[in-house]
Amino acid sequence: MTRPILWDIYEEHLSEAAWLWGEWEESLDSALYAVGDVAVGPEERLLAHLDGLVLGGKEVARKLLFPALAGEDLGGVAAAAWALVQAEDADHQDAVVEALAAAAPPVQAVIGRALWLAPKADISRLLPLWSDGSPTVRAMILDLFSPREPLWVRERLDPAFRSGHPALIAAALRAVRRTRDREFGEHVRFALQYQQPEILRESLTTGLTLGMKETWAACRAAAAAPGDDCRLALALLGISPDIKDRDLVRGRAADATVARHALWALGFCADIKAVDFLVSAMANPEHARVAGESFTAITGVPLVGKLTKPGETVGPDVEEVEDDDPPPVVRSEDYLPEPQAEAVAKLWDKERSRYHPVVRYVNGLPRNTEALRPSLTSAPTWRREILSTELALALVNPPQVELRDWAKNQLKQLAQIAKPVTDPRKLLAMHAQTLKA
Repeated sequence: MTRPILWDIYEEHLSEAAWLWGEWEESLDSALYAVGDVAVGPEERLLAHLDGLVLGGKEVARKLLFPALAGEDLGGVAAAAWALVQAEDADHQDAVVEALAAAAPPVQAVIGRALWLAPKADISRLLPLWSDGSPTVRAMILDLFSPREPLWVRERLDPAFRSGHPALIAAALRAVRRTRDREFGEHVRFALQYQQPEILRESLTTGLTLGMKETWAACRAAAAAPGDDCRLALALLGISPDIKDRDLVRGRAADATVARHALWALGFCADIKAVDFLVSAMANPEHARVAGESFTAITGVPLVGKLTKPGETVGPDVEEVEDDDPPPVVRSEDYLPEPQAEAVAKLWDKERSRYHPVVRYVNGLPRNTEALRPSLTSAPTWRREILSTELALALVNPPQVELRDWAKNQLKQLAQIAKPVTDPRKLLAMHAQTLKA
């Protein structure tokens, strides 16, 4: 006798997975989560609901997943695509590819993301779309094939760079960065001249990874951009070997319109001057939380207890939100503790002499490769892209970690490369090595 399907349970699985998909994506670029927190938090919950949908079989796929795949909720589309690809009692992959080919670009992006994350995805079924698909779809195919079929991708990079389409050029830059193939250096140099944010972002990181010195000039130009467009460039200047670039970041931190980004970037500058600026910036409630997180990233001192302000209860004089008011913008740093500026300043006055004026630090240690490796595991996820780039600049064979993969997979990779330094003799040797540099 066939047991009845408990539709309310599967509907809840789909609803929760749709919401958690977005939460999980945001957790990969967060001031609050380290990668281990992602794995045992939003990721574990998301995967539990996704697996529940897979266990529902053909009937759940027919009644819930295919309608969600054709829907407008991007989280629901992603969850449905992943569950359909992972199905154990049927092959729905051609249907998912057909949905991708017919969808609008935002929907194509989330279906592509689901395919990237689904272990059972047969990406060879996307090959017909390489000839017939839009530039956006072909960019997605490059991203999907790049870690799995690098030789196939390499043969298609030159036409991708010459396409003139931002998404396709950006995907080609990511592919070159993954392999560090210097034969495409001229294409990267040309891409540095583009002003489209999508291309510029990838060309800056790829240019530095390939060791192209002219990339620093492009970073300086991009750091002068208004609004959010300066964020990556400021962070990259924070890891520049030129002390004048770190001075530039501090100068931008004095500009209220971009202070949030520059204060975050000072966490990569990571010298005494940066900490001095961050401590003074904590007196401004608008930027205190970001400044505090950067302070911790450099010094390793957690802002807890007396170093933080107590939470405030919302009073009756706060204006009510009207029905037609736009939703408030909430960023992950808004949930960080607010530093007690005076207490942090007193602590820094006491501890400042322990830090060498010409040394940069990470988590309280001299900022060299041995100290940076563990930070890929311990740092908040919003710092990991720059930390990974910093290691790529310093090492011939840097750690290869897919920062947008499932956190549980990242932790397996990181377990082999990120071992914390605890031997006091080794710490002294690291200090000496840094001072010589």
